[in-house]
Amino acid sequence: MNRTDDISSLFSRFGASAGSYHEFESQIDYKENPPAPEPEKAPASPEIAVTTEVVADSAEAPPSEPLVSIEPVASMLEQPVSEPELNPVPVAEAEQHQAPSVDAHLVPPPSQPLITQPPLAVLPAAPNRLRNLLAEVVQAREVEAQALAEEALHQEAARGRPAKCKAHVVVVVSLKGGVGKTTLAAGLASRLRLEGGRTLAIDLDPQNALHYYLGVEQGESGIGSLSGAGQAWNDRLQPGFDGALLMPYGVLGDDEHHALMHAMHEDRHWLARQLDRMDLSANDVVLIDTPSGSTASLAQALDVADEVIVVTTADAASFNTLDSIDRLLEAPHARAASSHCSYVVNQFDASREFSRDMLEVLKRRLGQQLIAVVPLDNTLGEALAYGRNPMSAAEPSPACEDVLLLAEQLKARFKASRAQGVEAQ
Repeated sequence: MNRTDDISSLFSRFGASAGSYHEFESQIDYKENPPAPEPEKAPASPEIAVTTEVVADSAEAPPSEPLVSIEPVASMLEQPVSEPELNPVPVAEAEQHQAPSVDAHLVPPPSQPLITQPPLAVLPAAPNRLRNLLAEVVQAREVEAQALAEEALHQEAARGRPAKCKAHVVVVVSLKGGVGKTTLAAGLASRLRLEGGRTLAIDLDPQNALHYYLGVEQGESGIGSLSGAGQAWNDRLQPGFDGALLMPYGVLGDDEHHALMHAMHEDRHWLARQLDRMDLSANDVVLIDTPSGSTASLAQALDVADEVIVVTTADAASFNTLDSIDRLLEAPHARAASSHCSYVVNQFDASREFSRDMLEVLKRRLGQQLIAVVPLDNTLGEALAYGRNPMSAAEPSPACEDVLLLAEQLKARFKASRAQGVEAQ
């Protein structure tokens, strides 16, 4: 049996004839697609579905359409297959877990970091955060206290100068250092006590040396730390030689010193307000030691002074400062019109002819304003070294005797001014 007979028998079985057989030629040139090379041990790529549609009755299909429809697999294979994104693993971790080897083309280049996720921010430990928060609270409280203090300062300044305190105020000044100003102030403080009253020594000099001469141990608190807190000075006075009470300058930090200077510059009656809070009596005496030169502290002291004692020496340098002192003391509103200004030549060396000549020059220059000449005396320095009061010695030295005489002159002036005040009332 040949091929034609086979086809005729097949068509006869289905009720047809071999004459109705037509062979269609496809107009599409199908090409075989070679299989893509599979990489060694690479993960299997997803299968590509191929859909074949079979037309049951070829007679019903239009002659222009093929009987078999195949999706263009070749076009899909020609597109680059995206490689799955890999999560890089650190080398140490990979060795530990013994991960299988990966092909070279799947390993990220060495320039890429192994860790792709950004590191988390490291928060400080709980104790550190607590300390930082507490520091912020303390700083805020200090700022608020400073603002309140400045506001109180402005309110006090707006009220004007307080009433003159009843005590007698003596201010010891010098525009030149090394003239024995603090030594003289300490001697007067131990001898200016009036009956029924107190003697208060106030140190406005940042050198904070007056406590040495009055036998008072050094302390941290002083006028700067107390005035910033708005406290009165009565409870902080420290006892010294012969019952004198000292208010030291104190050991101030930079912030306290700047705050004190700021208060003095903002309120020209700052010291007057401090004395007003102390409720002083007419029998009290206040002696103020000031820093050398023209300073804000000196201006505050002159504002409350009843007696101004200018300390100088018999030499050319001190003589050259006299004109500056005159301009300072005679400036408008520098001191009360009722205050007295006197000069004391200190550390006078009578053994030197030049010192004697300079003393004569000073007498002609100062006239009656020169009220005392205190000789050079090494006893004062020795007493300071041993912590003794030279003014209480059984046999006072020549310098101590002159300081005692100066104290008696000042007491006489106090009594005279008190009598004038009673008559005026």
